[in-house]
Amino acid sequence: MTDSSAKPSFQFLYRQTEGLIGRATWARASLGPVGIALALTAIAVAIAPGKPRDLATEAFIDPSVIAVHVYFLAYAFVLFLCAVAQYFLSAKRFADRGKPGELAGLAPFALLLAAAANWFQPRSEGTMPEWLTYVFDLGALAVLVWTAAELGFGASRKSGA
Repeated sequence: MTDSSAKPSFQFLYRQTEGLIGRATWARASLGPVGIALALTAIAVAIAPGKPRDLATEAFIDPSVIAVHVYFLAYAFVLFLCAVAQYFLSAKRFADRGKPGELAGLAPFALLLAAAANWFQPRSEGTMPEWLTYVFDLGALAVLVWTAAELGFGASRKSGA
């Protein structure tokens, strides 16, 4: 299925790898998962604690801390759902480009590695240099730019569009 007047179903777009979609459908359908992930990430960055808790001056059980951690659990779950939905979209678009659908996993994997590096570095007690997080970030950015260029601007090869 490529771009046509018929609107593809939710199941087709976000829950299966079979089929083909054009660049316009990919771009429109990507707005949802990417927008949700970016909005939730902005909230996570805003509420993330800036320093470790000092239990000598703070209560051991603090409702606001519990709420932040509950949000982070929900955030992680929804982020994985968004990544899976985007994977299915991109796999169909890569297939339409005549490339293996498995390439759709590169962007989520690169983002996961970059996030893990950024999380681990401050906790590594000096074993991971800070500059290495920038290498992971640049690598993830390069994969994202390549994926967006390939899927958003590349012509369909199998469908002839």
